[in-house]
Amino acid sequence: MILPVVIFVLALLVQLDEHGRINPAKKGAGSSTRLVRALREMVPFACVTAFYLLLRFNALGVNLASRTQQLPRSTVLLSSPSTLWFYVKVLLWPVHSRAFADPNLSERFSVKGVLLPGLGVGCAIGMLAWVLFWAWRKARRELAFQEASAIECALLIGTLLLVLPILLALNLNILNPGDFLHGRYTYLPSAGLMLLLATGWHMAGKARVPLLFAGGVLAFASSVLVVSQEKQWKDDLTVFTVAHQFAPHNAPVAENIAKAQVQSALQLADEGRCSEAMPVFERVTQEYPQDWFAWAGLGGCFVQINDLPKAEEALHKAAELSHETRMMQQWQLLREHMGLPRSLP
Repeated sequence: MILPVVIFVLALLVQLDEHGRINPAKKGAGSSTRLVRALREMVPFACVTAFYLLLRFNALGVNLASRTQQLPRSTVLLSSPSTLWFYVKVLLWPVHSRAFADPNLSERFSVKGVLLPGLGVGCAIGMLAWVLFWAWRKARRELAFQEASAIECALLIGTLLLVLPILLALNLNILNPGDFLHGRYTYLPSAGLMLLLATGWHMAGKARVPLLFAGGVLAFASSVLVVSQEKQWKDDLTVFTVAHQFAPHNAPVAENIAKAQVQSALQLADEGRCSEAMPVFERVTQEYPQDWFAWAGLGGCFVQINDLPKAEEALHKAAELSHETRMMQQWQLLREHMGLPRSLP
């Protein structure tokens, strides 16, 4: 989605010759000429994007993106500083898994929820601006035109890739309610950040060697963290258990833990270990009464311990919630076994 924008800005600000080299003769071209050239360069990419959008409109109807929640604009705006601060931490301090996070909605101005994150984001933007200006000025002062222009082009691409995708993630009304902060939204910005860091290293001169050593140490430490965090993706239960440790107030994470626990309990029930499975089923049916898998497992366990009235009640609930033919048949067969007439859920 951001590629046409990147292409347009590059074509507008960087003038290339027919061999793809930066052309100093075209640098002073008029604004109208440069605008036409930029639009011409962007058109092929814009056409592909437009075709994708047509498919998306066909899938979602008249909306570009399905609206998942109805947050007021003021809430979305006040929540932007803490949202951006989360992504700054993901990019610069990934010491633990940030696959999930607690929601950070701010309905009114506060120091902790709005001011402090805003100051952190402001510092990060200021540092980025200072580094960009330093690299741009150093390139202009010390390098030949072609190399300096290549540095400027790299800085421009890196900044666009770093900033634009994160801006799209600020539209909270099209993201999952209560679960809209994810480290994966920084995958593309990470590419932009690495391009900026590589460009800065290229401009560092005599400091390249110590910076390379520091980068190697950081890469080794990051590799250790990657290996340690990889274990959390073993299965659904492990994923959401770890996520719940870092995001205890994330309701979708808690619900997914319950679903994963139910699946594990169903396996225990199939093995005849209902004494271990029933506490899980009972807890989940109380916390999430719409989870028909838990009701079905509970009913199956009641059948195993020969408590048929409770089994009929639980299977009835499972059939009522799921509308699954299999559950309907299982419930009706139990009623016939108990001598009860067939009934509708």
